[in-house]
Amino acid sequence: MAEASEREIKALIALLDDTDREVFEHVSDKLFSMGPGVIGVLEDAYTSIADQLTQQRIENLIHSIQFSLVKKELTEWMHSEPDDLLKGLLIMNRYQYPLADEDALMQRWQQFRKDIWLGLNMYLSPLEQIDVVNQVLFGQGGLTGTDEEKDAARFSFIGHVLGSGRGNHFSIGLIYLALCQQLGLPVYGVLLRSHFILVRCREEILQIRDLNTLIDEVLFYINPYNRGLTFSEREIRNYIEKAGLEPVKHYFLPAGNLEVMAEYLRFLQDQFADSGAQWKCDDLEQLIHLLDKA
Repeated sequence: MAEASEREIKALIALLDDTDREVFEHVSDKLFSMGPGVIGVLEDAYTSIADQLTQQRIENLIHSIQFSLVKKELTEWMHSEPDDLLKGLLIMNRYQYPLADEDALMQRWQQFRKDIWLGLNMYLSPLEQIDVVNQVLFGQGGLTGTDEEKDAARFSFIGHVLGSGRGNHFSIGLIYLALCQQLGLPVYGVLLRSHFILVRCREEILQIRDLNTLIDEVLFYINPYNRGLTFSEREIRNYIEKAGLEPVKHYFLPAGNLEVMAEYLRFLQDQFADSGAQWKCDDLEQLIHLLDKA
């Protein structure tokens, strides 16, 4: 950043405590328009300013800039690269942890991918292929489910799960799904209400919206939260009967990555609502709206 530009930013930051609402909004809009490059200077200013109102305004401004970038990246992802589920998960990880070390995260990811790839070969049956994935993730890798309630949302983000080895049914399922898709295994998400499961299909599905033919592609279902346990349609019917749900089609059928991502964001909304973080629920509502329009 050029020195003159940094001076300009600092001069604008000095005006964030202005009591005139019109002046504050003008300054805030100007800083926002400068984009992510101003965040470092804003963070430095935050630590040196004692005034709580100004600190709050800086926090809000930093969040607005970061969230704007998340919306931009998610929009680009859903229009150009929805088949790359990992990229979508990384975007959401940045939403929660904008300063996370993605290099360390990707090292862990690439090790999982490499170990699964080494265990796969063309002679394995679909069940044997899933056994390889299970052995790498839950045997060698030690991934495990958690139902911890304290700060539960953190177990929903890929960075925390890969770092701690613990996740919930959605985050572990998303990691499992993204790895399988990267390795060419025809595994898809299933939007079973209150629980995210996967389905192993006969082959890659080119048109995920053709509901009439999807059920014929199903071989078996996978529960990543239970160490990749495989099961049949009967177990889903038993589950929805006990839960008092109607057996609607999408509880049994593979879903596309955009649908999976939208359901994931709704799951996050519920978690943040439980913790009282309404502003994050509002953020997620905007992202869900973007996905629902796709």
